[in-house]
Amino acid sequence: MLWLCLNFPRLPIEIFLRAGVAPDSLAVAGSGNAPLVITCDARSAAAGIRDGMTVSAAYALLPELNVRPRDTSAEQRCLEEIALWALQFTSQVSVHAPDSLLLEIGASLKLFGGLDALCNRINESAAQLGFDTLTAVAPTPRGAYWLARSGLGISVTDRETLQHRLNRLPVACLDAEAKTFQSLARTGIQTIGQLARLPRDALARRFGQRLLDQLDRAFGKLPDPQMTFIPPSAFSAHLALPSPVSEAQALLFAAHRLILQMTGYLSAGNAGVTRFRLVLENESGKTTDAIVALSMPSRDPKHLLNLLRERLLQTRLAGRSEAITLEALDIAQLAPRNFSFLPDAAHAREERATLVEKLRARLGSDAVHGLSLFPDARPELAWHEAEPGMRTQPGPPLLRPAWLLKQPGQLKLHDGQPYLDGQLRILDGPERIESGWWDGFDVMRDYFIARNTSGATFWVYRERVPAGNWFLHGIFS
Repeated sequence: MLWLCLNFPRLPIEIFLRAGVAPDSLAVAGSGNAPLVITCDARSAAAGIRDGMTVSAAYALLPELNVRPRDTSAEQRCLEEIALWALQFTSQVSVHAPDSLLLEIGASLKLFGGLDALCNRINESAAQLGFDTLTAVAPTPRGAYWLARSGLGISVTDRETLQHRLNRLPVACLDAEAKTFQSLARTGIQTIGQLARLPRDALARRFGQRLLDQLDRAFGKLPDPQMTFIPPSAFSAHLALPSPVSEAQALLFAAHRLILQMTGYLSAGNAGVTRFRLVLENESGKTTDAIVALSMPSRDPKHLLNLLRERLLQTRLAGRSEAITLEALDIAQLAPRNFSFLPDAAHAREERATLVEKLRARLGSDAVHGLSLFPDARPELAWHEAEPGMRTQPGPPLLRPAWLLKQPGQLKLHDGQPYLDGQLRILDGPERIESGWWDGFDVMRDYFIARNTSGATFWVYRERVPAGNWFLHGIFS
């Protein structure tokens, strides 16, 4: 087995900064009577603020500093959301609180083109999500975790080299109490290698068997089973905004990062989304929903972002938004597809579906539809609105204009003959239509194809009851 540890050293502040740059300098601090700065942004660091500094000292250097308390529950939730995204690289993902993920990647190397290619792809994708990462690869999960937490971005594939690397690490990598580290420091033990060379019996009596088990699991001498992350049945990801936003369009940067997380989750199951929702949470606790529907499943982040952009252009916020949540409402499996050098029918269908989805996102679902033939002799009722792209049964072989008027318009008569921008000359007809007596909309008409002096061709009819009136019903050209 081969494990990759994905460590997020700045996670406490990145949960506030992923949605964009904060308007003021930002730092995250712990709790207590004299809270310490855990981490800060680049502007605060440039002002001299350092990790471990007291908050009062930080305010002395930068009075306008915005200090937020650490939110460990939000960090845990964020780790689980990143785990959903990481499932696209391997099915074995473990959440290692408070700041890491462990991925078993041995079975994924061939699929992603080797170890280096896979590590580069994971790091680049994590950066697009808005995270700084430290990664390390080792044959044991604990070994990979220690190497990543120590800032050594290395890949070790055999246990002999792993032990050599781990021996150089500080004993601070261990999960132990403060008094244990104090005792080790008093005896001059500073590295894992120095600790591993001590007599095991004496070490167990003084510090407990748990310390030895940690060493053995890191070196691969004991099994180190990891609890596999079980994804929920539906995708949902939350993101707090660094400052309130009053326009929906300004949320696209933050929404893009959530869409990338969603497409990673969909890739793991070879699925696509057919309907998703962006929930905008405002200062008063009210929410605004922006729902996007697709005619066919997709997990293309660029396409999904374009649809969401069109939808947000039509969205009016109920107030200033402080957070957003992205939810995948409907998910469907993607059908396998063969690729071709030349455009094929499937490619044309996808292009049509993309156009329909974009129009619906901008105009609304009810404003875009297809047409379906209906077996009714009355032209006004011979069609129904239908889902775009839905197949329809062919109608009878009758010559009909592509453009029917919503309501037939009565024509003027000159010497008893119909007139429309000139005298109309009958080319074909009559075609008699008598129908509708059963529903109260009965018609009795004789239809003709006629042309005026300018060459325009029309579909006109003469009423039989009452007789004599002529109407324009359609236009051929």
